[in-house]
Amino acid sequence: MSKIDWKEIYERLKIDSTTLIVNLILIALVFLIARIVLVVLSSFTSKVIRRAEKLDDQTRSKNLVTSMTLFRSVGRYLIYFLALCVIINQLGFGSALSNIVTAAGVGALVISLGAQSIIKDMLAGAFIMFEKQYGVGDYVKINGYEGRVISLAVRCTYLLNWKGQKVIIPNGQITTVENLSGDFNMAVVEVGTPYEEDSERVQGILKDVADKYYETHQDICYDKPFVAAITSFADSSVGMAIYQKAKQRNHYQIERDLRMEIKKRFDKEGISIPYSQVVIHQDK
Repeated sequence: MSKIDWKEIYERLKIDSTTLIVNLILIALVFLIARIVLVVLSSFTSKVIRRAEKLDDQTRSKNLVTSMTLFRSVGRYLIYFLALCVIINQLGFGSALSNIVTAAGVGALVISLGAQSIIKDMLAGAFIMFEKQYGVGDYVKINGYEGRVISLAVRCTYLLNWKGQKVIIPNGQITTVENLSGDFNMAVVEVGTPYEEDSERVQGILKDVADKYYETHQDICYDKPFVAAITSFADSSVGMAIYQKAKQRNHYQIERDLRMEIKKRFDKEGISIPYSQVVIHQDK
């Protein structure tokens, strides 16, 4: 039976523990450097965004803010990726370059196993940015969700709706976009009127209501309103509509106000607003 060389074992453990401690220190240092770079990146982009928001040119301001939010998102992914490669290299699993190649191979494997949606989201985000479909600060309607764009990242678009809720939409899942940040929005108020009423009289009343509202609210209205005579024949009503151009995102207020004014005027004129009802005729 051979004799155990405790001295040799001690020396090996000493070397291994020293290497482990050095590696842990270097890994912590990599994390610290990555964190510092992230803070610098965030500070730089935030500073540019604050300056951009003060520009008189709104189009340039919006483009700068959008570019900075996307740059910050891409930068974070890149910093995390490079830090991971350096840490793997420090642990003795090959050079940084070979790690990048390996990571690319692993990435291809992950994609084949079901991560296609991540790449799809990133590509969609790039197209949104390059095509300038919308930017930070725009009021949009995406896949039925409506709100102001507060951030455009590589993978997701962040909206803030009127309830104060943050809505996160993966870019790859965006199918339809309505950008409501144009010069005007159209306020449309559809009204059901009884078949028994004189449609021309009702049209005149609606026009009077719409014209008076326009005269007192020109700060949120564009041009004079248009009243469509008859837009539909429903089961129990004749449809009419008021169309009023509204300044940016004031169409909801105009629609609410006009409905209230129409209800008051109809009550005054003795015009009822039809509702669904069933008439049964029974043989004697």
